[in-house]
Amino acid sequence: MIRTIRNLKKMEKEDLNIPKSVQKSIPIKRIWEDGIFLVGKNKFSFTYKFTDINYAVASKEDKETMFLDYSELLNSLDSGATTKITIALRRVNKKTFEKDILLDFKQDGLDIYRQEYNQMLLDKAIGSNGMVREIYLTISVFKKDHEEAKNYFRRISSDIISHFAKLGSKCTSLNATERLRILHDFYRIGEESNYNLDIKTLMRKGHSFKDYICPNGFSFENDYFTMENKVGRVMFLKDYASYIKDSMIAELTDMNQNMMLSIDIIPIPTDEAVKEVESRLLGVETNITNWQRKQNANNNFSAVVPYDMEQQRKESKEFLDDLTTRDQRMMFANVTLVITADTKEQLDADTETVLITARKHLCQIVPLKYQQMDGLNTVLPIGVRNIETLRTLTTESLAVLNPFRVQEIMDKGGIYYGENAISHNLIMVNKENLLNQSSFLLGVPGSGKSFSAKELITFLSLSTNDDILICDPEGEYSALVNAMGGEVIEISANSRDHINAMDMLDGYGDAVNPISDKSEFILSLFEQLDKKGLGSKQKSIIDRCTALVYEKQENKKNMPTLMDLRSCLLEQPEKEAKDLALSLELFTNGSLNVFAHQTNVNTNSRIISYDIYKLGKQLKSMGLLVITDAMINRVSENYKKGKRTHIFIDEIHVMFANEYSSAFFNSAWRQFRKRNAYPTAITQNVEYLLSSVDASTMLSNSEFIVMLNQASSDRQELARLLNISDEQMSYITNSDAGCGLIKYGSSLVPFVNSFPKDTKLYKLMTTKPSER
Repeated sequence: MIRTIRNLKKMEKEDLNIPKSVQKSIPIKRIWEDGIFLVGKNKFSFTYKFTDINYAVASKEDKETMFLDYSELLNSLDSGATTKITIALRRVNKKTFEKDILLDFKQDGLDIYRQEYNQMLLDKAIGSNGMVREIYLTISVFKKDHEEAKNYFRRISSDIISHFAKLGSKCTSLNATERLRILHDFYRIGEESNYNLDIKTLMRKGHSFKDYICPNGFSFENDYFTMENKVGRVMFLKDYASYIKDSMIAELTDMNQNMMLSIDIIPIPTDEAVKEVESRLLGVETNITNWQRKQNANNNFSAVVPYDMEQQRKESKEFLDDLTTRDQRMMFANVTLVITADTKEQLDADTETVLITARKHLCQIVPLKYQQMDGLNTVLPIGVRNIETLRTLTTESLAVLNPFRVQEIMDKGGIYYGENAISHNLIMVNKENLLNQSSFLLGVPGSGKSFSAKELITFLSLSTNDDILICDPEGEYSALVNAMGGEVIEISANSRDHINAMDMLDGYGDAVNPISDKSEFILSLFEQLDKKGLGSKQKSIIDRCTALVYEKQENKKNMPTLMDLRSCLLEQPEKEAKDLALSLELFTNGSLNVFAHQTNVNTNSRIISYDIYKLGKQLKSMGLLVITDAMINRVSENYKKGKRTHIFIDEIHVMFANEYSSAFFNSAWRQFRKRNAYPTAITQNVEYLLSSVDASTMLSNSEFIVMLNQASSDRQELARLLNISDEQMSYITNSDAGCGLIKYGSSLVPFVNSFPKDTKLYKLMTTKPSER
């Protein structure tokens, strides 16, 4: 026997102790608040939780990279400790789920829409998978005391976290309360929402933590156990196939029942492993030599070495080559799993499903006989291993049993964005968790782009008190905004609604030099008036006059207007100033003077839609800039009040038509992010958008992007910019309306989304003329 295994068994050996209570069946002897558990004689364990990654939808090349990175992680495991990787599946608690996602009624006239939205969410939840998949890594090590164990876990934590970060997975250590919650949720199925353990209170009262987490009763039979009103069964992987697909673990854990699967890993030091394999190879060679000597004694000089002996020689040599030349390590592994159900009949049916899945991969999973309690303690992420069914594997062989499948987005306090196309769980997004809250909504006409934006606006209107500002170039949002009690400001050449392009509240821009920021905005307006662009003289004159009109305004009550700016230009001695005043005449004294008057609309409404559908091509670009500037004023005002603002800008590609409007909007985008505003840009012209350096930078730096069906050229640009694989691109190629990809931080998650058509909300949100 290998020395490491022999020493491990010697250290783990304890006196036989038959538990006389439910509490004593839990093999935890002592806990510390930092998350370290004493689980045996001088044996300490510590648990990390790590997030899933999108392995199932990765390209072949990306899968190979992930596989090698995971192998590197396994190679880095300390041979002086044992490791347990646990995949925990649990059904979402219905009461907690409803409390987290359903909208509260407010008696404000909008409860009829909240009722429809809640019903839609409940229907989606019932039809979804409804399972939470969590993955844990538990390290167990023998140390003299808690302090020595604490130093050891502190030392290895940074290495473990960095290896998971390389995989794209976020790894965090768990404290005692979080570790005990895992056990509580397993032992007390259905009571997950009641968990509020306070260790200090328990210590003060002299109570045991086991009293809080244990079930009311255990009964262990020969091949199953009863736990309160649940039945369960522990099984183990008995026979391994010579070739196992990397999807086997994902398929085994693809069930709609509570389940835990654990892979216990014992790394062997390389020198000891090489010595062991050389010893085995020597034994095989000795057997072959003895067999040949026997054949020669019988004058059978042409005898061929038997197949089984030749195969043993070949496999031993390959194993030795793996250890010495291919950077592989020898690992001992043990796979156990436990499933629970409401009835024995359901348990037997689920067991058969697991066995069929294993047989499909030419493996054999069998229930443990008369070892259900030991098996249960082995599966749970406690840190003990009471089942002696070890299998010798190399790093690559063990890496095939990888725990990754697909990333879920189920943020607490999140907003519904659809269902995960692979796991069929609801996607709940809380953008507060991201590095920045900037987002883009991209898709061809008819892909559900406007509908998705309206769905988000509806949820924000019904569930929050945040302000919502919408730039609406096509007049699509008016019905929804009116229904939600908002204000629609119609801006056109013939409209009585006016917005002063020169409005500037306290805190405007970056607040260091607000007039300088306003000057940049005015320059971008003049760029829209004259497509030939501005010369250096003209820019200087505009900058000078902008400062002059605001200096004069300090003694007046009203803000200056474009008319005041034109008058100031006419007062300047340069010929270029007269030309600038002439180009501005159409938009001040002429028929397109909609932005040259004092603001006369209610800009204090919680929801405002700026409808510029009738503005015409001459004024649309200018209108977008003026509206963006008005939004900056509102965001600055809300920021002082500590209020969040959500901004939706449709047809954003128009902003990047020229240098100054692009620079102004890029600056505005940064100001939105810094001032508790969540901007969302909407466009169908991705290729045109990416032709601008500012726009492509904004897109690549945005943490949240919803990609619906894309045109061929746009797909190629997005794939290059966001590193999207061909497999992931299939979700935005000829996809149905409302379906596509979500970029959430560094992850790409495929989603599907459909809204019930027999609702008032659907009629408000749809853009199809036949359905409105």
